[in-house]
Amino acid sequence: MFDNDRSLTDFNYYYSYLLQYLRLNKYQVEPDHPQIIANSIAALDAFENARRNGATVPMAEAEAISVLFSNIGESEYNTVTELILENFGDTIDLDSEDAVEYWTNQIMTDIPDLFDGVDSMAIGVDALDLELMETEIVGRIVIYLSDNGLQ
Repeated sequence: MFDNDRSLTDFNYYYSYLLQYLRLNKYQVEPDHPQIIANSIAALDAFENARRNGATVPMAEAEAISVLFSNIGESEYNTVTELILENFGDTIDLDSEDAVEYWTNQIMTDIPDLFDGVDSMAIGVDALDLELMETEIVGRIVIYLSDNGLQ
């Protein structure tokens, strides 16, 4: 059996897949983050091992995707977007996608400590911890809007 170099010098589908997901969901992370590289290589290994052990391509793909997203938390950007849509539609104008994007960016810029106290994973924030802190995060947004005459 030959030894494979699992660095990212060759094309790794899972690396590209994960980077595309992270960009689409506006995670603030560099493409060479060690967690991205480790997860990509582990996903490729998981796919190959599953196929060697008789799994169908869809089954092996599901296993690889599961490995690929281990230690990847929730996107702070998506979280803020969801919170303003759920809680502030009657307070601020959210009638278009551009308006939602504007307010999400504004809140994230003006409240840099919005996610303080929420457990950060290697990439993103822990979903369970985020659920526990949701009320506090919404409260910080309410204070921000009040301080700026919008509440």
